[in-house]
Amino acid sequence: MRLPLPFLLLFTALTSCLQAEVTLDPWSYTEQDLYPSALISTATVDWNGDDQDAEDKKTADDPKPKKKDIPIYGDENGWLAVDLTGLPKNAAVEVTISIDGFLKPSTWKGKVTRITKAGEARIFPKAIWDYDALLKVRQQRPVNVTFKATVNGVAIPEANETYVMRSLNDCMFYVLMDEAGEDFDDFSWLFAAYVNENHPEVDMILKEALKSGIVSDFSGYQSEEPKDVMMQVFAIWNALQRRGIKYSDVSHTLPSKLVVSQSVRFLDDSVRATQANCVDGSVLMASILSKIGITSYLVMIPGHCFLAFDLGDGEDAKRIGLETTMLGNDEIRSVEEIAHLTEAAKLTEFKASYKTFTSAVKIGNANLKKYKTELADDSEDADPDIQLISIPDARDLGIMPIATSKDP
Repeated sequence: MRLPLPFLLLFTALTSCLQAEVTLDPWSYTEQDLYPSALISTATVDWNGDDQDAEDKKTADDPKPKKKDIPIYGDENGWLAVDLTGLPKNAAVEVTISIDGFLKPSTWKGKVTRITKAGEARIFPKAIWDYDALLKVRQQRPVNVTFKATVNGVAIPEANETYVMRSLNDCMFYVLMDEAGEDFDDFSWLFAAYVNENHPEVDMILKEALKSGIVSDFSGYQSEEPKDVMMQVFAIWNALQRRGIKYSDVSHTLPSKLVVSQSVRFLDDSVRATQANCVDGSVLMASILSKIGITSYLVMIPGHCFLAFDLGDGEDAKRIGLETTMLGNDEIRSVEEIAHLTEAAKLTEFKASYKTFTSAVKIGNANLKKYKTELADDSEDADPDIQLISIPDARDLGIMPIATSKDP
């Protein structure tokens, strides 16, 4: 049935008014930079645990929002959202976000029951990322991002933005909440995503380490003897030295306005290039130690990173530091060559490697001691440049290893 002309004119006026009043603004946690490493490794992370911030998911037991907070709806763990202003109460809203080649059209649809005085609400559609595409991004590139919304069936003018998809090797350290850097969110634990205990190369390195004869097996903490743990770590150190891994200070990352990040090589990149900076070498060692059940840590101090590991599996186990940049300090023979050496020649090479290993432990322990107080500080005022990143704790949080897109 056709509406009478007066009602039709009134309806047209109302929809025109709605279109004029409701505005759409794109929102991104990392501004116009997107980090595939964060999107992939946090895919299953629930930041709030049992608490719910999203209005459409809250229960009576969840904390009450503050009056000044913008109500959020949808996926509270999302990285992209739409801010709507001028919404009427109990509006039926539909929001869709998409990125060419990376994010399939992702939609939230529902009723917005709570808004601010200005009619504000933030909507996070559940993102349908193409993870295979994200894994292939090794150079940054521009991407087209489209933000769409309808309110009570009326389309709001969409927003089309050009964002930058960063390299998969770019790891977020922390995100500044203001340009002065006084307020920030710590993301240093994302470095644990580059630790990949499941990589096939790890088993190959362990196999080579066994060929040296330094240890007969890799049993982690089973013997309950700290000396056995140290020898297992040394056997791995020795095997990596025989791979010819050298220190290479390549960590440059293109600057971002509000995100502090660093470029990190993946395990297979370091092995194939036989190069590693301080983070790369620590990630490599942590991957192998995690595989055999030895608790490891990435230790971040100003301008540097090194490895730490526990000599036992108890809470009071002694923690040892290891300066991984010293891996390339010795010129020792490859695994293939050492098989043809005399026992005396092998012993000489092992002594040289062990001497460097003990020096690396000495330097690592000195830094653990130097920054002991800061590393133990887990308060909001803690120095973001000094962090102890526990690999087991990161896994418990839900930080997954990033599976390299290259064949092993």
